[in-house]
Amino acid sequence: MPRPVQELLQPDCPVKPAWAVFDRGWYLHHYADARALCAAQPPEAALDYYLHVGARLSHSPSPLFDEAYYLSRNPDVAELVRAGRYACGFDHYCQHGWRGVSPHWLFDDALYGELYDDMTLENLELHGCFGRYDHYLRSGQRERRIGHYLFDASYYRAQALTSGVTDGEIDGPGPYAHFLACLGSGRDELPPSVYFDPGWYVEHHPAAKAEILQGRYVAAIHHYLTNPSPESFDPVAQFSEAFYRRRYPDIAAAIAAGMYRNAYQQFVQHGCFELRQPAAEIDLAYYRDMHRGVRDDLNSGALRDAFAHLRLVGLAAGLDYSPPAQVQALEEYPAREAFIRKARADLALFARQMLDFTYKGKPDLAVIMVAHNRFELTMRGLASLRRNFAGPMQLIFVDNASVDETRHIGQHVRGAVLLRNGLNPGFLKACNQALAHVAAPALLYLNNDVELGYGAVAAALRRLRDATDTGAVCGKITRTHGRLQEAGSIIWSDGTASGYLREASPLAPEANFVREVDFGSAVFLLCRADLVKRLGGFDEDFMPAYYEDADLCTRMIKAGYRILYDPAVTLEHLEFGSAATSEASMALMRRGRRIFRAKHEAFLRAQPRSGEQNLPRARARPGRKRLLFMEDTVPLRRLGSGFVRSNDIVHALDAAGYEVHVFPLNGAPYELVSLLGDMPERAEILYDRAFMGLEPFLAERRDLYDLVWVARTHNLRRVSGALAKAGLRAPVILDTEALVSRREATQAALAGKPFDFAKALMEEFAGLPETLKILAVSEAEAVLLRGAGQRNVAVLGTSRVPEPTQAAFAAREGLLFIGAIHQPGAPNEDALHFYADHIQPVLARLMQTPPVLNVAGHLAAGLELAELGGAVRLLGEVAETRPLYETARLFVAPTRFAAGTPYKIYEAAAMGVPCVVTSLLAEQLGWRDGEELLAVPVDKPGAFAAAIARLYHDEELWTRLRVGALKRLVEEHGAEAFSRQIRAILPA
Repeated sequence: MPRPVQELLQPDCPVKPAWAVFDRGWYLHHYADARALCAAQPPEAALDYYLHVGARLSHSPSPLFDEAYYLSRNPDVAELVRAGRYACGFDHYCQHGWRGVSPHWLFDDALYGELYDDMTLENLELHGCFGRYDHYLRSGQRERRIGHYLFDASYYRAQALTSGVTDGEIDGPGPYAHFLACLGSGRDELPPSVYFDPGWYVEHHPAAKAEILQGRYVAAIHHYLTNPSPESFDPVAQFSEAFYRRRYPDIAAAIAAGMYRNAYQQFVQHGCFELRQPAAEIDLAYYRDMHRGVRDDLNSGALRDAFAHLRLVGLAAGLDYSPPAQVQALEEYPAREAFIRKARADLALFARQMLDFTYKGKPDLAVIMVAHNRFELTMRGLASLRRNFAGPMQLIFVDNASVDETRHIGQHVRGAVLLRNGLNPGFLKACNQALAHVAAPALLYLNNDVELGYGAVAAALRRLRDATDTGAVCGKITRTHGRLQEAGSIIWSDGTASGYLREASPLAPEANFVREVDFGSAVFLLCRADLVKRLGGFDEDFMPAYYEDADLCTRMIKAGYRILYDPAVTLEHLEFGSAATSEASMALMRRGRRIFRAKHEAFLRAQPRSGEQNLPRARARPGRKRLLFMEDTVPLRRLGSGFVRSNDIVHALDAAGYEVHVFPLNGAPYELVSLLGDMPERAEILYDRAFMGLEPFLAERRDLYDLVWVARTHNLRRVSGALAKAGLRAPVILDTEALVSRREATQAALAGKPFDFAKALMEEFAGLPETLKILAVSEAEAVLLRGAGQRNVAVLGTSRVPEPTQAAFAAREGLLFIGAIHQPGAPNEDALHFYADHIQPVLARLMQTPPVLNVAGHLAAGLELAELGGAVRLLGEVAETRPLYETARLFVAPTRFAAGTPYKIYEAAAMGVPCVVTSLLAEQLGWRDGEELLAVPVDKPGAFAAAIARLYHDEELWTRLRVGALKRLVEEHGAEAFSRQIRAILPA
C-alpha cells in the first residue's frame, strides 16, 4: 500500500509505484534554486532538498507529476497542505490520491477508467498496480491505451522517431513518459497527437507564446491545458472554439457543469464521432460520406475519426471537406434539435392520456424497445408505433436503469410487458431478456428515437410473409436532416460494415427498389420470431453492443434465409439519440468487428472487397442475375407507342428472376410516383440518368451485368460506342419493337414515292454490334429480318390479358381513339388528321348524328391538335382509361403507316370494344376482317366511314367481333404465353 512521500521516494522503499519517482536530473534542470544549492553536493542532496524544502515550494518531483496542477485542481487538498496535514500535493497523492485523482494535466484518471473495463481498482490491486496511473505508466502507454484526449502514444512515437529519437530512447521510459521529460528541456516541442499542433499554437496565439517564453508554462500543450481562459485559445487551425460554442449551444451547459474544460474537449471525445462541425468551413459529414477511402479507413480502425483523417490525410491529399454552396442541404444539428424539441413539446399530450397497447387473442407482431433515459424520445417513438399499426401488437419495453421519467413508463403506457433493470446491461442483453416474452410470429427490434413512415410496419409484415425463406426485413432509414442513414447495409470481406447510400437523398433510384442485403440495423429490423429464438437471439459475445445485428442477420443467411430491404418501410431516426458516441463506443465497434471476423471467417471470404468500385455489386446479395434494360425513357404504360410492351417485358424479366436496372436514354421527365408505381418493385429505375451519363455509368458497373437488353434498334446504334468503350462482357439482346424501314416503306407508298425497302432494311441493321438475339414483334417482321441475313432472330409478341368492360351495346355511345404522339408527323398524328379531314366528313353524310371521336393519350410538349374540329374531342393524357372503354361503342384506328404491332388494338379488344382499323394494322396483327375486327384499305376513307356506320348500328356484328377478338387474345396473347416467350429468349 502506498505511503507518505518521505518513504515512497527513498531508494530502499519496498513499495514502488511507477509514478513514485524522483528524477534528479529533471528536477535540477527545472528548479534553479535547487540546482544552485545542490551544486558540488552528493547525489542524494537533491532528493533531501526536495523533501524538506522543494515540496513546500510546490516543486514537482518528476515530469510524471505536476504539483501546481494538482493543487489548483483540488483546492480541498491545497487547504489540507496549508494546514500541515500533508507535506505537499504529491504527499496527498502518494497516500490517497492515487486511487482516483488525476496527477497530471496530461492524464485523466476518470477517462482511463471509463474507457477500459479492466481498470477497476479491485482488478488493478489483484495485478499489483497502485491505481490507474501506475498501470498506464507500466504498460498502458506501451499498449497504446488512451490516458488523455490529447495524447496518442502511437502518433507521438512516430513523430519522435522521425525527429531523430531512437527506439531505445523512447521505448525505455515509454512514449508518454518520454514526451513529458522532453517538455521544457530545450528540444523542439513535438505534437502529442493529431489533435494539437504546438507550432501553430504559439504562432497564432502571441499571448501564449509570451507566457511560455517567460517560463510560466513549460510548453504549448501545458499552456493550452492549464491556462485560466480555456475558451480563448484554439488548438489547431481546423477548430474554432468560438464557432463551435455558437454552433452547438448545448455545449455551454456541459462546460458549466464541469464535464469538459472547453468545447474542444467535448469535440474530440464525442463531437467528432457525431460529425459536428469543428469550424465554419468544415463539414465532416460531407468529408466522410463523399470519399469512400475516408469511410474505409474509419471502418477499419486505421484512423479514429473523420477529423483526425482530415488533418492527417485529407488536407495533404486535397480532399474536399465542404460541399459547394449550391448543394448544401439542411444542416443536421439544427434538424436534430428540432426533432428533440418536437418530442419534448409532445410530452403534454401524454400527461392526461395513455398509449394503449392492449390486444385480444394472439398478436400479429411483437415489438422489443429498449431505453435508457430520453423519456421524451421514447414517448414519441411509442406514439409513432401505435399510430402506424392498428393490428394486435405485443409491446415489450425494457428500461435499462433509467433515472428520468422512463422509470414510470407504466403510468403512460397500457398493455405492455414492462421489464426494468437496476443496472444498465446494454442494448444486446436487454433485447435477449425481452425475447423470452415474445408471443407473436413476427418480432420487430425498434429503436426508441425514431418516427415511423406511413404504413411502415404493415409493409414490413407483408414483405416478411410473402416468402417463407425471408428471415428479416429492414427499411429506408432517414436522418433528421432528410438524408439517408442507410438503405440496407453491406458487410465487406474485411468485416467492416457500412450503411448503403449514407448521406444520399431518400429519392435516389438506388434506394428505391427491393433487394436482398447483407443486414439491416436494429434501428428497425423485423424478423421471424421462431427463427430468432432458434438462433438464440443476439450473440452475447458482442455485449454490451455493436455488430450484434450484423451477426444475427449473417446467421440467418447461413441458415438459408434472406434479409430483404424494402423501400416502402421508411422511418426517421435521430442518429445517436439514445446513446452518445465516444472513444469507448468506437472501441466497442472495433472489438465487435474483431469478434465478427473470427466467427464468420468463411462467410467473409465470399464477401466483396471494400471499395467504391464494388458498391453496385455489394449492395445486393448474389442470387438474382442482373440485367441492364435500355429504352428511350422509363416505359410507363400511359406513354403508349411500344412502351406498354416494354413495360410488360420488364415485368416478365423480373418474374423470370432477373434484377432489372432500367436506364432511360432520353431521361425520364415524369412524376416519381408514376416512375416507381408502374415498374416492378424489385427493378432499379434509374430515373435520374440519361445518355450523357451512360459512359461513366457503364464504367462504374462494367462487371455487374449478366445481360444487356436494348429496346429499339436506333438505341443499340446509339449506345454501341459506350458499350465498347466500357468493355462490357455481358451479351446483348436487341428488341427491335418495330422495323423502322417497314414504317418508312408504308409512308413512302402512301405519298407515292419510290422506296428501296431491301436496301433500307440492310442499312437499318448495318454496323450494329454483335447480339445474342434479335427480337421481332411479329412473325411477319421476323421473316423480313431473316431474309435480310440476320441470325438468331426470335419473336416476342405482345401480352394483353382480357378484362372486358360490361356495359351493353345500347348503353354505349361515341367513338374512341387512344394513342400517344411523341413527335410531329408520327403515325398517330397522321391517323387523326386523316380521320378529321377525310373520314369524318363522309361519316357526317352517312349518319344523321355522327358520333364524337374521343381522343386520349400522351401528347409531346409543343404539339397542337386543335385544328381537328368539333367532331373530335381531345381529352389529353388520362390516368385511368377504363371508364372511356366502358362508355365507348367503337374503337377506330385509321392508321396509314406504321411498323410493329398496334398495342392500342390489343387493349381495345381486351376491354371488349370492337375495332374498325386499316388493313395495314389488320395485317400486322394477323387478325381477320369480319371475325375479330373490321378492316378497310388505307386509301379508302369512304369505306372506313361506312364500316364505322355499319358497326355502330349492328349489335349482332358488334357482339361477334367483340367475342372473336377476346378469344384471339386468350389464345395468343396471354400473360403466361408471353412469359414463356421471354424465358425461351433468355440465356439458359
